[in-house]
Amino acid sequence: MDATEEPSSGPRFGRLANHGKRDERNSVMKVIEVNGVPMLCLFASEVIPAGTEILYDYGVKVPWEFKVWRSVYLALMIN
Repeated sequence: MDATEEPSSGPRFGRLANHGKRDERNSVMKVIEVNGVPMLCLFASEVIPAGTEILYDYGVKVPWEFKVWRSVYLALMIN
């Protein structure tokens, strides 16, 4: 989550959703066309209680899910 102030113009809210593992995801991303312009829209795939992190599938393999990256990350965090 990014708790910085929302911008007054331009893209918003996308930074408030994160990648989740298969069993953690509670939303899905869909492309919807509005007046000929493709827009990414996030839809809840289940009831999401207030205060729950919004998680969806980024659609790509993310480095931090690989064991090698995890061990490197943990080593960096300890030092």
